[in-house]
Amino acid sequence: MKLITIVSLLFIGILYGQNKRFYYEYNFSNDSANLENKAKELLALDASAEGTIFYSHRINQIDSLYNLRDAKGSPPKFLGYPYRDVLFHEVIISKKNEIPKLYYMGGPTKNYYEIKLEQKINWTILPDTKVFENFQVQKATAKINGRKWTVWFTKDIPINSGPYYFNGLPGLILIAEDERNSHSFQLSGIANIDNVDLDFIPMFQSRQLRSNNTKVTLTTAEFKKLLISNDGDFVNNVVPAGNSAEVVSSKFYDSSGNEISQADYVKNQRESRRKILKRNNNKLINDFKIGVTENPLKSRTKQ
Repeated sequence: MKLITIVSLLFIGILYGQNKRFYYEYNFSNDSANLENKAKELLALDASAEGTIFYSHRINQIDSLYNLRDAKGSPPKFLGYPYRDVLFHEVIISKKNEIPKLYYMGGPTKNYYEIKLEQKINWTILPDTKVFENFQVQKATAKINGRKWTVWFTKDIPINSGPYYFNGLPGLILIAEDERNSHSFQLSGIANIDNVDLDFIPMFQSRQLRSNNTKVTLTTAEFKKLLISNDGDFVNNVVPAGNSAEVVSSKFYDSSGNEISQADYVKNQRESRRKILKRNNNKLINDFKIGVTENPLKSRTKQ
């Protein structure tokens, strides 16, 4: 996507209420032991004079497909969760003069969670400057939830929220990366859009979902405990398929096809799930666990 490079026109457009969509290429590695293995996704920051919304652009593509087919009288039939291809599951909404809110779905329930991001980001603004895509950008650093970030922002675009939950700088961040370069956001395009609805939560309030999800509001501390609890439930709640009578008479096998006991089956499943969590230990959402001392992988009551 070709960047808009006439800074004065961009500034005037935002100042007088013209809605913009800023596209960011997000490169990331969720496994701290394999940082070279990266995935990427295109994210969107929708901005108006009243605030911003940050989310996966893949959501727009899925919704557009649904709306197009729906207009023709043949809406697409999603098999399972319609947004299963979305890699970035968070949505961050920042309204003018309000505390930014993070929206997230995870765990065994179909609830989605609203978390007020009350933590102030203490930026260190440095004198370093450079030019990125014809924008004059300046360097800043901060440590947020245990992760060290370096960002480059421009005062030419008067937006102080986004990408992700970054906020509080005197201009829009165009580049952000953590100290190991395991997560990075980089502006890749700018477009005009018709509308920015700050009261609609992309994906979570979509009519594409087959069930009515319930919003649960949490403090940051409660959200940390929820993430820890979800990990523990994922590891420990291994229930063989079928009703009680079927399970008792069932046979269980290991990965080599050898018959094993139910106890060994549960043990193997737990170990496999621990490995899954370990391969995803560098996900950004895990940063919210900082400060929680409970071990999510500690075994609870045996199933």
